[in-house]
Amino acid sequence: MMTLNQAIAYGKHIGVQYYVVNHHGCIVGGTKTLEAAQEMKRRFEIDDRRNPWTHGTTRFSIKPAK
Repeated sequence: MMTLNQAIAYGKHIGVQYYVVNHHGCIVGGTKTLEAAQEMKRRFEIDDRRNPWTHGTTRFSIKPAK
């Protein structure tokens, strides 16, 4: 597992343009295109609904890389 700073540095290195983050501010994924980020967010939301611990309460958002 990476720290937030390590994840951002790695993302810059590989060219990430958009991050998918949860409501706690943790990066859960990163992509180079907005369309891929939207699809990733949708998949995370579907998976979260099936999670017996969260029952779909986790909120995800897309943030552009700085």
